[in-house]
This record gives sequence, C-alpha cells and structure tokens, in this order.
Amino acid sequence: MERWTALRLSFIVGVAFFFLAVSMLITGAVLPKWMAIFHLSGARAGRLFALYYFPYVVTTFVSGALCDFFGKKPVLVASQAFLALGFFVVSLADQFTTIEWGIFLAGIGGGFCEAPLTGLLSRVFPGREGYALNLSQISFGLGAASGPYLAGFLLERELSWRVLYFVPGAFSVLLFALLLRERELFAGENNEGFSLKRLRVFREWRALLFASFLAIFLYVGAEIGTSAWVSTYFVRELQRGFSLAGAAMGIFWGMITVGRLVFGLLARKTSYLVLLRFLILLSFFALLLFNLTRNVSIALLALLVLGLGFSAVWPLIVAWVAQHVNTFQATAIGLTVAAGGLGALFFPWSMGILADRIGLRFVFLVALVLVAGLFGVTQSRFFREGKA
Repeated sequence: MERWTALRLSFIVGVAFFFLAVSMLITGAVLPKWMAIFHLSGARAGRLFALYYFPYVVTTFVSGALCDFFGKKPVLVASQAFLALGFFVVSLADQFTTIEWGIFLAGIGGGFCEAPLTGLLSRVFPGREGYALNLSQISFGLGAASGPYLAGFLLERELSWRVLYFVPGAFSVLLFALLLRERELFAGENNEGFSLKRLRVFREWRALLFASFLAIFLYVGAEIGTSAWVSTYFVRELQRGFSLAGAAMGIFWGMITVGRLVFGLLARKTSYLVLLRFLILLSFFALLLFNLTRNVSIALLALLVLGLGFSAVWPLIVAWVAQHVNTFQATAIGLTVAAGGLGALFFPWSMGILADRIGLRFVFLVALVLVAGLFGVTQSRFFREGKA
C-alpha cells in the first residue's frame, strides 16, 4: 500500500473510531444532567444504553455479512449517515423521547461502523492483527477518555449539552464525504455471495466463535457497564461535581488508551493468551478494590488500574478470531463484535434497574462477576491453541 493511501486509511480509521467512542460513551457523562432536567429514574435513564446498543447489535450482526456480499464501502458510508443523523437529532431535541430516538439512530450507525473498519485493518495488516487492532483502538480510547472528560468539564461551566452532540455530527458528515469519494482503500475486495461453503465454514469454526462470542459479551458488559454508571456514581453517591465525575471517566478511558499502546507493542512478541489472562486478572482485582472503597482517591486509583486491565482485552479477542478464521472473516468479526453490543445492551440497563432497587454503589458488583466469568471462559480449551 502506498504511503498516501496508508495515511488516508489511518486518518479515516482514527477519526471514525474516535467519534464512535464518543457516540457510545458521552451519554454516560451527560446522563446526570438529563436525569436532573427530565426527572428520570435510573431505569428510564439506563434504557438509553439499551436504545443505543439494541440497533448496534442488530446492525453489527449483519454488517460483516453485508461487507462480504457488497464490500465495506457502502456499509461504512451508511454508518456515518446514521451517526450524523443521530447526533443532530439529539442536539436539536426539546424532549427526552426525541433524545431516545436520536440515540437509537446513532446506535444503527455505530453498528455499521466497527466490524467493517476492523475487517479493513485485518486485510491491510495480515499477520499483525493484534498490533494493528490495538493501535487502531488508541483513537477509540482517546475519544472515550476526552469525550466524557470534556463533557463534564463543559457542563459544569454551563455549556449546553446540545453542542456536545452537534460537533460529532459535523465530523460524521465529513467522514461521510471522504468515504463516499474513496476508491483505492476498497480496491481488490473479494465479495462473496451466499453459498454452502459459508455454512461449512461456520460449522467448522462454531465452537471457537461461540467461545469468543461469550468472552466479548462478558468483557463489554463489564467495561461499558462500569463506564456507563461511574460518572453518575461520583455525582450522586460520592457527592462530587461534574468535572471530577468526567475526570473519573477520563482516567478510566485514558488508561485504556495507554494500555492499548503498550500491549499492542507487546502483542507483536508475546502470546495473545498470556497477555489476555494477565489483563483479566488485573481487572478483577481493580474492580474488587473499587467495590470495597468509598474513598475518592482510592476509587480513582482503582479506575486507573481497571482501565489498564481492560485496555487490550477487546483487541486481543478480536485479533484471535481474525487470526483463526480466514474465509468470511468480516462476517466472523461482525458476529464477535455484535456479542459486545449484546453485553452493552443488557448490562448498563440492568444496572440502572438494580440501582433503583438496592442502590447505585452495588451495580459495580455485577462487573466484578462478569470479569470472573471472562477469566473462566479464557481458561477453556478453545483459548489454548497457538501464539501471536
């Protein structure tokens, strides 16, 4: 690939992942403000995450197959169209129901975005999937860290929450235009229609895909569940301001970004599975500390370590799938990524219901249980073969 083409790929992937993270996570930072303005219960507020991740799951399930049939370009163009529409609807909303519709539309766009970008990187960097996916996720981490932090900082200074959704919408319009004009990045794709070969491939890899599916489901449930409620926890339970609450999310996602850089480099020479199990154990003990303390400084330290522990889990699992499934790889990646959407669909919402019934501080026990289950899955026989 020529250098200019590689630079365009890096820019498009970087900006797309950055604002994909914003679409997923800024709601957690703005949520305390909406709960106060619209007088929402925890269950009603938590439903926002389900409204994003339900269409995300559905479109992610089909996005990989659509890429294998028609190519990645039309799917990515559609992703930015839906993201822009969703962001703009939220930014113009004057009632909470309209916000819910905007979040739903953004979820459709998010689902059409992640699997095609991941598959594109896997095709461009064969044999170095773990390294490439970790580095691409740095831009996701930057968006996840800076978006909620800036949201909390600006909300505390009375900036309208509408601006926080209008700006990402403008960038989605820019990406829509760039992707619509792009040709070289998508040249040479081999698009395959439906065939019995497809069914044979999935019969061959169904056990591995099921194990990876379950691992991503548990991991994203813990990651997004923690991220979704940590800002509200600092504001309502620990009685801190929006700035500190946003900073807590920034620390969490900032360390995810740093960890993806560090472990992305280590993944070039170290077994994926050794790194994966180490990070899961680190995450477990960080969550245990977070659940045991009400001291703000210790809670922030626990979030810092937790971000480091969570950092490379998603890229390593997806890289594991990409390395072991060659035919219809985009479909396999789409199925795996969709499992994460299911986790994000179910757990933040259920945590909101749990917060209404037994208290907000106990919702993070759910994340602890999910991480323990994740470690058990990675000890199964389906995660015992080969090295990076």
